[in-house]
Amino acid sequence: MNNEMHSFTKESGPRNIPVDACSPFDVFSCLFPQEFVSNITEQTNLYALQKFGDPQKFKKTNEEEMKAFLGINIFMGIKRLPSIKDYWSSNEEIRDNYISSIMPRNRFMWMLGNIHLNDNYKQPKKGEPGYDKLYKLRPLLDKLQYTYNFYYDADEHQSVDESMIKFKGRSSLRQYMPQKPIKRGYKIWVRANKSGYIAEFQIYTGKVDSAEKHLGTRVVKDLTKNIAGEYHKVYFDNYFTSMNLMNDLKNSKIHGCGIVRKDRKGLPKDLKRDKEMNRGDADWRITKTGIVSMKTMDKRGIYFLSNFHDPEKANSVQRKMKDGTIIEVSCPDLVRDYNENMGHVDKADMLKSLYEIDRKSKRWWLRIFWHFIDVTIVNAFVLFRKRCDCQSLELKEFRVAVARGLIGMHRCEKRRRRNDDYDLSHKKFKRQVPNETRQTESKHMPMYGTSVRCGFCSTNRTSSHKMALYSV
Repeated sequence: MNNEMHSFTKESGPRNIPVDACSPFDVFSCLFPQEFVSNITEQTNLYALQKFGDPQKFKKTNEEEMKAFLGINIFMGIKRLPSIKDYWSSNEEIRDNYISSIMPRNRFMWMLGNIHLNDNYKQPKKGEPGYDKLYKLRPLLDKLQYTYNFYYDADEHQSVDESMIKFKGRSSLRQYMPQKPIKRGYKIWVRANKSGYIAEFQIYTGKVDSAEKHLGTRVVKDLTKNIAGEYHKVYFDNYFTSMNLMNDLKNSKIHGCGIVRKDRKGLPKDLKRDKEMNRGDADWRITKTGIVSMKTMDKRGIYFLSNFHDPEKANSVQRKMKDGTIIEVSCPDLVRDYNENMGHVDKADMLKSLYEIDRKSKRWWLRIFWHFIDVTIVNAFVLFRKRCDCQSLELKEFRVAVARGLIGMHRCEKRRRRNDDYDLSHKKFKRQVPNETRQTESKHMPMYGTSVRCGFCSTNRTSSHKMALYSV
């Protein structure tokens, strides 16, 4: 029995990217535009003014310094040290000469402590109209959601899944999911394509008054409303899948497929039991509206729903038995397509985690801010490789190019102001000599200690008495 099938004909991939955007930094700037850097700079200066009161008590930042600050954080995701302060360490074996030449440590820490995205004084309080739990991040979320969709047409195959941002601090948004690799943090619903490009996202802010019914259905419909009517193929797991969702997607001209829990409402009750099936067997039913309910037998029975697959089509695949032998078993096209396309969000998470900005903070929203900086870099990486057909470029090289582009103008400006061509990596730091070297070289270096009164010169009786003992 054949299910009705419509072909996906829309063009997909990068779009609207300027012709002269030919470098990694240019493509990143499309998704994270200069106007938003200006907004962060303005809000950071405003927050500092509200915090210190007097503009004479702090030095205002500017757009070039803000971009250099972001670039330094991107570099820190590649060049990891145990502590932030280690990048400016006086110990030359630990210090990073490049990062320490861009910005003084105290200035970097000031930027880290005062960066802001939205005006606190305009934030509606709880219970007032317009109250938003994500108010501090709203400008960033709105801007990125727009640019992600504007510069990339969604591919035919999409997957919807949840992603987690690690956070163990105090926040009403924090979720606890003991079965996930990241057990505590912020939950984000994500729609991504095969290359790992994140097209849509939605941060879960928790229940408002009572537990929301049909949350999974609502999430999938929200994340796919921009691709309705184009017959994209969307895959999701059993948290989202239901008979009502499949019908709603079919009416919206979206192909949907997913694993479903066997106790979901609307599933047929007359499918074969596990003991009546062998590995590779499949049993299915189809509704009048074209929704396929299928049970396949692998190590156990697995249930699927689809609104576009033909349940009769199948291919053979290889499976490994307990004794190590490999056998050929039948696999329906529905199952094969699901296995091939369900992991797109996991791929996006993997790319983001390779060189992520793992910046801890007590301020709840900063974790989300750095997360989306990493996501933007990964999206720009996918855009650049598809647009320039440069599959050999690695993510690390791309991140270095983006960070270098952010830092470039600020570093050149520092050189111009100093009117000197020497390498800034030779900036002088207070020298520290290990004890091993101190005590073996012919010229002993002084040992730095605490600032105390000299025992020989002091008139204090206790100090003089101690030095007398030492001299015995």
